[in-house]
Parts: sequence; C-alpha cells; structure tokens
Amino acid sequence: MKKNKKILLAIVASILGLILILSLTVAILNKIIEKREAEKEAAGIDYNFYPADFDENIYDDPDFMELMKGDFLSYCDSSTNVTLGITRENAFEQGRDVQFLTDYVYTIIEGDHVAYNACFSDEYFASGKSPKDRFTMQKLHHIVLTKLSAESISEDGVNYTKFVYSVEYCIAENNGTFRNDIGEGSKPQYLVITDQTGTLKIDQVTTKR
Repeated sequence: MKKNKKILLAIVASILGLILILSLTVAILNKIIEKREAEKEAAGIDYNFYPADFDENIYDDPDFMELMKGDFLSYCDSSTNVTLGITRENAFEQGRDVQFLTDYVYTIIEGDHVAYNACFSDEYFASGKSPKDRFTMQKLHHIVLTKLSAESISEDGVNYTKFVYSVEYCIAENNGTFRNDIGEGSKPQYLVITDQTGTLKIDQVTTKR
C-alpha cells in the first residue's frame, strides 16, 4: 500500500508539474505574440500605404476638398456632451485650447513639420520623444477634438491649466509619412496640454492601441 501510494503521489506530482510547464509555456508564447503584434502595429507593416508625393498640394484635390465639407472638424465637450462643427476661423470662440488644437491639426494637414514640432513642450521631448521628420500634406477628415478634462493646477508656486483631449481623425490615401500605425481608419490619441511655459504646449501623447 505504501509503495502504491508513493507511485500515485509521484504520478500526481508529475501531472501537476506538466500542467505548470504547459501554463508557463502558453503564457510565454502569448507574451511573444503580443510583442510581435505591437511591433507590427508600431512599424505599420500591416498597411499598404500610398506613394508619398511631397510636391502634391492636397487643396487642389477635389475629392479631399469634398471631404472638408460637412463634419470635417468637430469639437466635443465631454462635460456637456455637446458636439459642434468648427472651422479654422471660428475655433477661438470655443476657447484658446480649441484654437490651439485646430492650429495643431492644420500643421498636419499642411505638412508643416516645423510648426508641428513647435506645438510640443520641452517636457515632451525630454521624455525621449524625437522631433517629427518631414512629412507630406495629410488628407485628414472626420476630425473630432474631445475635451476630456480641464483643471487649474498650482505647483511649486506656478499656476497653470492642464487640459486632456482625445484627438481622432482619418487619413485618406495615407502614405505613412506622418502616421504609420493606421491605414485610412482612425486610432484616437490622448493629449495632455498645459500652459506651464506661458503658452499652450503638448506635454504628452498616448495612442490607443
């Protein structure tokens, strides 16, 4: 009986050990798969991009001009759930933060990487981010700027305002020179904007996976 009991215990221990090994193997494989998927997403290798034409003026494209009509650019305040159509000319009526983000969006549309990089703070670049390289004009459409929060902060004797926004848009005929993590669809980005330096700047950008 003692001998049989030892054999039984050894079998049970072996089975439990095998289950543990299999569980660890599955967990490791899942991590590897997740990492590879993230790398693919970051590299944009799942998308077939259009050829990049740095000489193209997208304002001469009638199809893009058609996209700029209607709900081309919208602003939503999450505290009221009110969504408004805005333009480059009247964005200031909704506040300096909305004007700032509208100007930011147009630096992308017009392929102005210098003005685009100027929208970011020293804090943003100090976090390891690099200035954006040259990119073509981008056919953004169905742009939605959503204010998630706004708060006044007093820190180390400095008073400033902190805004958190969701910025979402599609890029028609995306050529990957600006964003290679989407095709012609959309993927929201979350922006933290402050005026710690006296003017509004983007301190942080997080892209939804």
